[in-house]
Amino acid sequence: MKPERCEMNMNQKIPEIKNDKDMKSLTISNQVSNEKVYTCEEAIDLTGTGWYIYSLVAVLAFAFEGMALDMFGLSVVVTSACDLELTRSQQSILLSMPLLGSVISAYPWGYIADTQGRLKGLKISLWGSFILATLSAFSPNWIVLAVLRLGSSSFSSGIQSLSLTLLGESCSSKIKGPSLIAVVSLIFYTFGIYSACGYFILGLEFAYDLGFIVFSPWRLLGLVLAIPLGVSAISSIFYYESPKFLLNTGDEKNALEILRKISERNGIKANKYPVQKVVFNETIILNKDIPFLQSLLDQIVPLFKPPHLYRTVQLFFITSVIYSSNNGFYSWMPFLADKLNSGLEGNANSSSFCEMVSNYQELNKTSTCIITVSEFTVWISLMQGTMYTLLNLVLSWFSWRKKAVNITIISISVISGVCIPFANGLILSVSLYFSFLVNCLCIPIVFSYYVDIFPTSYRGMATCLGVMAARLSALVGTNIVGAYLVNHCVGSFYSWSAFIMCGVIASIFLPPDNPKKLC
Repeated sequence: MKPERCEMNMNQKIPEIKNDKDMKSLTISNQVSNEKVYTCEEAIDLTGTGWYIYSLVAVLAFAFEGMALDMFGLSVVVTSACDLELTRSQQSILLSMPLLGSVISAYPWGYIADTQGRLKGLKISLWGSFILATLSAFSPNWIVLAVLRLGSSSFSSGIQSLSLTLLGESCSSKIKGPSLIAVVSLIFYTFGIYSACGYFILGLEFAYDLGFIVFSPWRLLGLVLAIPLGVSAISSIFYYESPKFLLNTGDEKNALEILRKISERNGIKANKYPVQKVVFNETIILNKDIPFLQSLLDQIVPLFKPPHLYRTVQLFFITSVIYSSNNGFYSWMPFLADKLNSGLEGNANSSSFCEMVSNYQELNKTSTCIITVSEFTVWISLMQGTMYTLLNLVLSWFSWRKKAVNITIISISVISGVCIPFANGLILSVSLYFSFLVNCLCIPIVFSYYVDIFPTSYRGMATCLGVMAARLSALVGTNIVGAYLVNHCVGSFYSWSAFIMCGVIASIFLPPDNPKKLC
């Protein structure tokens, strides 16, 4: 329902004024009656778009990249930790810590986001992950490294959902879609960033005996990869809590103050922001005066009951399809880079992808310690990151048709997966493989639905549970792909393509591209 200006009827009888007190009362009454009441979405739209939003996007993108480096950069850190003398089983345990931490911490982050605030949760997540990731660089043995990395990934797992929720509730509806997509853009360079850092740092020759450890290049690499988390943690102190969250808690005074500050930093003069009265137009309001256990249930149970059950299951399924397939096959990217580097000059260039995979079984017999990252790996990873980033930026212009974009991208992934087993030649195989993994561009689109569909009271929890579904499916997908791709390559691509096709079908039933959204 659109708010309307309340005006005095001209036929209404004017009250009799007997003294100054009556005059003052009438004046205040007229001011209140003439004061326009805005919905929270209208109030946020009026804050405009300026430096506050632009800088918030940059900081959250940096935080997003810090989360990705904390989780996926561990692979190059672990494989280069030669002084720890890790066995393959110990390496496997270490590399599973980031995904395990993400799964077990998803629910707490959802609860914190919906009860304590998006920004508060984000600060805790950034500082906790930065401190533990930094300490992990000084681990005396693999057990301590595993525990600290489990802790850092548990903290960093909240960054994704908290960042997207905070941004989605702080910027105008006009730029919400492009902003959410822009935040995720930097993450496509993750493989290239930690490969480049590994190339330069692992090539250094130094070893400093600190008594309890020998500080060597792999430890320095761990410290460098933690820097984005620290920078984002410091930067987060200059931003404000979500005004929607504050309105949801009934704190209209602080919500209005933050709206004014956001508009001022966006370039609107303080006395030009028109909103003096704002209402929260959702039927579900956060209630803080309830027991802790009841509060926990109130945040999660409604997501699995009508009317939210259908959308919850639908979004969880689409999320699982994207993450399980993408993360599972993304783990083969280093193999592709290495094979491309060695095969362009040999007869491997005429082999199909599956023939190259079957000839690469010696991968399981190589040493567990890798002290270098090839220059070619860096270049191929940067090319892949650039391609995905450019595509992501192009897609941001079509954010108003996100449902159609989502279906199109996942369909491209299906077609590429079916074609890979038939492709001969290294260049064509790699091109199709990149196209098969292009469904990673759907990640910001899918998580924008979490922000748009669910009420503010459950939005943080829904997004965090979506992250849990993503990480759990990524863990399962990685193990399934690793177990079957070598010996059943053709069947694996056909099976995964059919599974991804189910994601296309589920996406068809997403809400229309231009729904009338509540605040």
